[in-house]
Amino acid sequence: MTVNKLKIFIVDDHQILIDGIESMLKGIAEFEVVGKSLDGNLALNFLSENQVDVLLTDLYMPKMTGIELTHKVKKRFPKVKVLALSVSYDVSIVHDLMDAGISGFIIKTIGRDELIEAIHEIAKGNIYFSREVSNEILRSLSNRTDVEEENYHLTDRELEIVKLIAQEFSNSEIANKLCISERTVETHRKNIYRKTNTKTIVGLIKYAVERRLI
Repeated sequence: MTVNKLKIFIVDDHQILIDGIESMLKGIAEFEVVGKSLDGNLALNFLSENQVDVLLTDLYMPKMTGIELTHKVKKRFPKVKVLALSVSYDVSIVHDLMDAGISGFIIKTIGRDELIEAIHEIAKGNIYFSREVSNEILRSLSNRTDVEEENYHLTDRELEIVKLIAQEFSNSEIANKLCISERTVETHRKNIYRKTNTKTIVGLIKYAVERRLI
């Protein structure tokens, strides 16, 4: 009986890590490493001429980062699942990875069993994060609860005005745009500064950006 093998391509700017990953995948009947590369451009060239199911890529590479490579892969080869690897991580990078269309993110310190599990999961169309990353995301979400609750103190109108302030509209321009009086805009601005505990436009915009309001 013929086994339908997952065709895997590995990208990393360190040959020793490529060899290590390839060694970990050896002996897995359903996996086949069809290619490997030290930079993203060579990987894209390979994908344009060969079938690849799963692309394993280092996150931080000098010529093209894993995020940049993922953007290009998902645009040109949307069926390819991308699994990013890194020796370190920051929760903030996860949002960029998800926006790029990543299927999974793992830490290079994981063992062989978890690497195999990650590949199996993303091949099935699931999202996979290594346990360290998952725990950090949960801690981050827990810490953001209070921040998110602060956002609810701003009304829909106030959020609308925050966005217009960020676009450098004056009070009179905001009043005309929203069909309200300039005095009402001034009142809203005072309330916004009070609720966000900011005193300047720069401070307000920083607050809004950090909370993804704009």
